[in-house]
Amino acid sequence: MNWMFKYDNTLLCKVPTGQPDYPSLLISHADLHRQLYAYATELQIPIEFGKFVEEYRESDEKAFATTSDGETLEADVIIAADGVGSRSWKLVMGKKDQPISSGFAVYRVNFPIGPALKNPLIAAEFADVDDRVSVHIGPDAHVVIGKKKDHINWMMTYKDDGNADESWTKTAQADKALKHVAGWTPFLTELIKATPNNTVIDWKLMWRNPQPQWTSPKARVIQVGDSAHSFLPSSGSGATMAWEDAFSIAACLQLGGKKNIPLATRVHNLLRFERVSCAQKMGYKTRELWHKTDWEAVSKNPNSVGNTIGNWVLRHDPEQYAREKYEDASNSILTGAPFKNTNAVPGYTYKPWDIHQLIEASERGEKVQDEGDWS
Repeated sequence: MNWMFKYDNTLLCKVPTGQPDYPSLLISHADLHRQLYAYATELQIPIEFGKFVEEYRESDEKAFATTSDGETLEADVIIAADGVGSRSWKLVMGKKDQPISSGFAVYRVNFPIGPALKNPLIAAEFADVDDRVSVHIGPDAHVVIGKKKDHINWMMTYKDDGNADESWTKTAQADKALKHVAGWTPFLTELIKATPNNTVIDWKLMWRNPQPQWTSPKARVIQVGDSAHSFLPSSGSGATMAWEDAFSIAACLQLGGKKNIPLATRVHNLLRFERVSCAQKMGYKTRELWHKTDWEAVSKNPNSVGNTIGNWVLRHDPEQYAREKYEDASNSILTGAPFKNTNAVPGYTYKPWDIHQLIEASERGEKVQDEGDWS
């Protein structure tokens, strides 16, 4: 259950996690990573840590990745899942476009909750609550809080003041966040003050324009996840799209077989791009909804600020879709025959967009309207 609050701690709505016929599970990234690692180990899949890929290359038959310690890895296909700063861009596009600031940054931190619960305001907020995800929305900021039995994390998206970096390691004083929630509920103020060592990660939210090309020229290297498509956290779908990428590329490679790897990676790219681009745009729309809230409209329909992830995202099976569309997509790539995806927003005809258009619309106070059912 996700709890949506106004900045003054008025509860707006509770949004179920998943639906009765389509259940979902709340899990932290750390717990999920542990489970994935345990499962990979069980399957005897070797995993090496501390490897940094400096360069990707390819031949007609193989793909290569050279690491910072000089080792060269070779495979029939390499899936570049090394994030928004992926070194695969040089091979895929011939250059790496510089990321574009979204105009916002994030303070984020995770810590044991025990000491914080000694504060009466914090204790009262979480009375009889073991696990909860909540969002407080207000002018030009929102705060996401995830509470587990023993730990808590908070993440504040705020207008970038020029001090954040595109880095997971740059820190800032937690009390710098206080000015962004001045006049909000005292609970948030106390939670920020309870942050150990007064230290948080200060992370600049960077985007890259939707890029329809995820495969290298010979299609032996394929980008997935943030390597191919960076997301704003407010989309609520960045990790979802990375998971979908994994299911889709696995199905395409299985269907194509070892002799048709380049075709399989290109089919995957064709099946995924438009859907992912719509999900990326959803992050902007949600942030605008939360930061420039029409409170009169919300008073009539409180669920409007909570139901921000559409059924077209939640009710999609990327593996099944790949199996259903592989032949038609392959034919389109090989012959130029028309092909139309059906895995994105119902009633919406895909249109290219770029980040500057959205930022400029926001600065003008314009609401970006698109046809189709995004709910």
